[in-house]
Amino acid sequence: MMNPGTIFFKTELGKAEVAQRSGQISPALRRILIMADGKRAVNELQAHARAGEVFPILRELQGLGLIDTLDETAVLPAPAASGFVVLSSGEEARPANDLEEFAKVRQAASSFVEQKLGLASVPICVAIDRCRNPAELRKMLRGVEIFVSDNLSAEAAQQFARHFGRLLV
Repeated sequence: MMNPGTIFFKTELGKAEVAQRSGQISPALRRILIMADGKRAVNELQAHARAGEVFPILRELQGLGLIDTLDETAVLPAPAASGFVVLSSGEEARPANDLEEFAKVRQAASSFVEQKLGLASVPICVAIDRCRNPAELRKMLRGVEIFVSDNLSAEAAQQFARHFGRLLV
């Protein structure tokens, strides 16, 4: 397991990849490559990848020579709870790092599903309400996105995913 305080930066090869868009890496790898700026720790990068995917992505990018680590690691305070990212100094509270803000987004997601799906939403809303952290809710919302697409439209599902996905980053 990688230290959540490890800080990555783009190598010259990584900078060239970002600038030239060679198409040799997946969009998920590219997103994390762009975010690896020598300031963000692994803890913060996790919010920009699907749950459990950031460590393999970072190892792959490092193996390709696109990123490297600084000799130091960031000293991180404890997160609000398990599954939350650490609130950086000077950073405003947001759903990914604050219990209250997360509860608001979880309620909004549940309300959206209830409004769009009516009675069919009850088991989904119960499942959403059981999510204890942003990682669990992001995982749940991927399934909800498919359900919304099947029962409403692909456009509604995409709108749902974009809106709530942005809030949980």
